[in-house]
Amino acid sequence: MQTLFHRITAHFIFIALIVLFSSDVRAVESSFEIQVFDGAAEVVQPYVLISGKQYRLQAVSLDDSVLPAQWFLSGNLGRITTGVSPTLTAVFVGQGSLICRVEGVELRAKLSVVPKKRTIGSSGGKLRSPAGVVVELPKDAFAIERKIKVEIVAPPGLPPTPHRFVRVIRISPEKLVLKRPGKLTFLFGNNGFAAAKPQLYFWETFGKKWVPLQGDANTIQSSVTTSINHFGIYTLMAAAPEDLQRGERLQIQNVKLSPRVFFAPDRNRLTITYQLNAPDVGQVFVTMDIFDLRGRRIRRLLEDAPRYIGPNVAQWDGLTDHGVLVRNGRYLLVIRARIGSQQAVRRKLIVVFK
Repeated sequence: MQTLFHRITAHFIFIALIVLFSSDVRAVESSFEIQVFDGAAEVVQPYVLISGKQYRLQAVSLDDSVLPAQWFLSGNLGRITTGVSPTLTAVFVGQGSLICRVEGVELRAKLSVVPKKRTIGSSGGKLRSPAGVVVELPKDAFAIERKIKVEIVAPPGLPPTPHRFVRVIRISPEKLVLKRPGKLTFLFGNNGFAAAKPQLYFWETFGKKWVPLQGDANTIQSSVTTSINHFGIYTLMAAAPEDLQRGERLQIQNVKLSPRVFFAPDRNRLTITYQLNAPDVGQVFVTMDIFDLRGRRIRRLLEDAPRYIGPNVAQWDGLTDHGVLVRNGRYLLVIRARIGSQQAVRRKLIVVFK
C-alpha cells in the first residue's frame, strides 16, 4: 500500500515538474520578439521579402529594449550581415526560416523571398528591382498586359575565365520575345567596378553558354545599359572585354544561329548573335526581318533599334507578326544596320523543323 502511494505521489510530482518546466520555457520564449524593417517601416509577419532588397533586423524585449542576438537563416535565401545593426539581404526566391537566439533561447519565423513584380500593359512602363536592375518597356512592347518579374538567380553556367559575376538576374516570363525592344540597365554602384569595364552577358539556353552583349557604360551613374528584344537570364561580369577593332566602314559580322536548325519553335527560341563594327560611334540602328522564300516578310524583330558597336543578340519565338507559328521550311534572316548615310546588310538562312 505504501509502495503504491509513493508511486502515485512520484507520478504527480513528475507531471507537475513537466507543466512547470513547460510554463518556464513558454515564458522565456515569449520574452522577446523578432522585428524586420524595410527602411523605417516594420515588415509584418508572415515575412515576405523581395529578391535583392536589404532589411534591418532587431530582437526586442517585452519592455521594447533592443537585445544583443545571434541571427541565422535556414534555406538558401540570402545572407545576414552581423554588427551594430544586423541586416538581411534577400537573394534567391524560396521559403525558409529566420532564426534568432538570445541568451540560448531561440525563436523562428517563417520567411519567403519573392521576385520584384509589376504588371505592365501595352502602354509600356518601368520596373525597378532592388537587385540593381531596371527594365524599361516602350509602348506596344507586347499586345496584352503582362506580369513582369525580376529576381536574382544562381549562375546557370561558369563565367568565361577570368570573369567573375557581379550578379545574375532572371527576367520573366523567361521566353517572352518583345514586339518592340526595351532597355535593360544594371546598376553597380560606386565601388570601383567601372575600372574593370563591366561586360553584359545573356545565358543562351540551347547552347548552354554566356553570350556577350555590348552596352553603354555610364561611369557617372555607375551603370551599363543595353537594348533587348527578349527576356531571360542576364548578368554583369567584372572583366574587360577585348578591345574592338574599329573598321573604316559599317559592317555586320559573325552572324550565328543557335540552334543551327530551329527545331520545336513552340518550345524553343532561336538565338541570333552578331557583331557590329564601325568607326568610333556610339550607336548603330538595326532592323531585323525574317522573310519566307517568296520574299514575303513574316516577322519584324527589330526596327531601327539602337545597338552598340560590338557583340549583340536577339531572339525569335517562331511566330509571325500576327502571332501564328510558322510552318516547317526555310526562311531568310535579313539584318540591316545604319549610321547616318552608311548602311550594311547581312543575310542568313534559317531552317525551321517542328
